[in-house]
Amino acid sequence: MMSTKRGSVAGRASRPASLVLLAAAILAGAAACSSSSSTNSGGGAAGSASATNGSAGAASAVAPADLSAYLPGKKASGTPVKIGLINNEGSSPVAEPSTGDAAVAAADYANAELGGIGGHPIQVIRCAENEDVASSTACANEMVQDNVAAVDIGTTGLGNTIVPIITKAGIPYVSATGSSSDELTTPGTFMWTGGFPADLGGMAAYAAQHGYKKVTAFVIDTPSALAGAQEIGTPAFKAAGVALSIESVPEAVADATPQVTAGLGDKPGAVAIVADASTCTSVLQALSTVDPGLPVYAVTSCLNSSTLTALGSAMSGVKIFGRSDTESNNPEAQLYRYVMAKYYPSANPSGDSVTGYQGMLGLVRATAGLTGDPTPASITTAVKAAKDVPLPAGAGLTFTCNGKMFPGLPSNCSAGDVVLTIENGKATDPQVIS
Repeated sequence: MMSTKRGSVAGRASRPASLVLLAAAILAGAAACSSSSSTNSGGGAAGSASATNGSAGAASAVAPADLSAYLPGKKASGTPVKIGLINNEGSSPVAEPSTGDAAVAAADYANAELGGIGGHPIQVIRCAENEDVASSTACANEMVQDNVAAVDIGTTGLGNTIVPIITKAGIPYVSATGSSSDELTTPGTFMWTGGFPADLGGMAAYAAQHGYKKVTAFVIDTPSALAGAQEIGTPAFKAAGVALSIESVPEAVADATPQVTAGLGDKPGAVAIVADASTCTSVLQALSTVDPGLPVYAVTSCLNSSTLTALGSAMSGVKIFGRSDTESNNPEAQLYRYVMAKYYPSANPSGDSVTGYQGMLGLVRATAGLTGDPTPASITTAVKAAKDVPLPAGAGLTFTCNGKMFPGLPSNCSAGDVVLTIENGKATDPQVIS
């Protein structure tokens, strides 16, 4: 059950946005990281029409036997509960409509199997923002006017624009991961994971554990991404005893060899990549030529089918830092693949798509104890009361939204991260850093 709205088109800022954070909070978060193994067992919105994705592709989606516990067949009924979905779905080459598609798939799954929210079917009110103030403001205002019970964010770099509008109306603002200062610190916002701060803290801890003294981060050349890497990454790596240098790379650059060559000038022990899929591909291609044996850490955007296809065997050994595992035999990973195949088979399930799935299904799981009508107030109360909620496709990560899970960032409901290793074109061996 879905309604869609659309904003205007503009360029996209990368997901890691500028963060105004206390240095002490970053140092504390980085110092808290330690590594352990986890248990391993439609397209973009357009117009203002109502639509139901339904069970498209059901014939080709066969649920594995060990998913029975996730498929109780509790169908939602009664009056729908409106859940807003705001996602970056403009015409930019790095827009991420599949992230929104995955959120819709999760809502369809919840309606068919989990009783929606509080027994009520979820009606997704989907709005495409295009990474400009005008469209993001328009989407936020639409959510308030439509009286949604909560707003789920897919991907956006405009959190500081959207959050004040949503929270002032008393509507809970939720997402799998946040990047802006307002998303991470405003009462009424809930980020299921530690997001970008946890990624960089995890990279710092991992580099220290492997004895690397220097790391160069290749960061997409946008003010928000560079500021985020500097404000978070520099103190996090310093706390771990690792020197971090940052080399900017133009967005979607065809050949990143000059930037990679410059970044390797001080002979780092490993490199990190913070960029969208296309920029990540260029950096990895250059690295495979300039220094093919160098250890590489990258964010989830690099785990994209286009990148994997372009790099082939050159991707082997790359470590992906994020909040998800979608390819292992872990039941949560199997569930993600099943839900995407059944409820939105046309969507691209790779890269950041899982973020949308985690955001929507995380909301459903966080409100599992809700009784009575799902309203902004009752949903907020339920989320605050939820404890140790399994993160969808999270390789064993859980979240608790009591404001105490990530030092200095009260909206983050977890400080953990998941590290994956690319082998033979697959993301393998999920490891939890918590």
